[in-house]
Amino acid sequence: MRPNGLERALWLASAVRRPWQNRTFRPPRRVLIIKPCCVGDVLLATPTLAAFHRAFPHAQFEWLVGAHARPMLVNNPRLHALIASGNVLGGGAYTWREFLTLARHLRRRRYDTAIVLERSPLLGLLAALAGIPQRLGLDSGGRGLFHTHTAPVPAELRHEAELYLDVARVVGVPTDGVRSEFYPTETARARIHALLGETRPIVIHPAGGENPGMVLLSKRWPASRFAAVARHFAAQGRRVVVIGGPNDQALASDVAGTWAESLAGTLSWDETGALLERAALFIGNDTGAMHLAAACGAPVIAIFGPSDPARYAPYTPRSLTLWHRVGCNPCFEHGRARPDCCPNRAIEAVSVDEVIAAAEHLLGAASA
Repeated sequence: MRPNGLERALWLASAVRRPWQNRTFRPPRRVLIIKPCCVGDVLLATPTLAAFHRAFPHAQFEWLVGAHARPMLVNNPRLHALIASGNVLGGGAYTWREFLTLARHLRRRRYDTAIVLERSPLLGLLAALAGIPQRLGLDSGGRGLFHTHTAPVPAELRHEAELYLDVARVVGVPTDGVRSEFYPTETARARIHALLGETRPIVIHPAGGENPGMVLLSKRWPASRFAAVARHFAAQGRRVVVIGGPNDQALASDVAGTWAESLAGTLSWDETGALLERAALFIGNDTGAMHLAAACGAPVIAIFGPSDPARYAPYTPRSLTLWHRVGCNPCFEHGRARPDCCPNRAIEAVSVDEVIAAAEHLLGAASA
């Protein structure tokens, strides 16, 4: 189940005085980061891990994560362990028995600090029930009532990665120079080298808009337009590779046509990261793969529709975001579309010529 009733009750309880807040922050020794879902959001939280790890290099960091986003962290050298959240708060349905069982499991691990990078008060409650004495996290509309140290979420729009970094800043942890991180294995790098040799391809990802508990296909730019972009660069003699998951093979094949090659459904997340690490350019929608490309250091062309790039753009200076404010746009935030959302209008406002011009600009900047 989704315990929305309790979440509303906790929000009402936010008006109650919180004597446990504003305590002196103590250097952590055993830290749990709580950010179970999803791929892009977890990657946007890795700069916060980097900031804390740099400030406290002898502390032990662990991460509570769901199965869907786990591959983003599995080879991260900053982490001592990944703790499975199961269904709890990872985008699926769960019971209160599962919630309390997880809290008991976390209590046995004896953390001294939790870093809660979600807005839901249930995650703060989980950390409190786990007996974690020092609980840092976001406070959005008073929902950080279980945290001992809170970073207020401002009314004005702010990039999601910066909001997470505010949790570090509120306790005096420096955040300069950190970025999203992903670490492919050497095995994955070897497979990509075997497939591509020394080629640095243009990588196109035409899919997206699907996460646990959420499907929003209006985040996808039309396949025919991706195909036109692929054809343009293939005609210049560039190698173009189309990627996606097992369910995206037909879509990727349509985009690739006879001028590009599709690897959709053949690569793990680890291998996808290794591919993006050496990509000359990534072109794709507002998806987890877009954030993975940024974390791997690829130049990124990000095509946005119903969501606002001011909050979810690739967290890298080597990117260009294409987006038009049309109709009700932006009408999607925090996993939910507004009832008046106008599907497809925003993303279809982005033209093929715009994408090609942006791509050639980034390719030129990389070769300069």
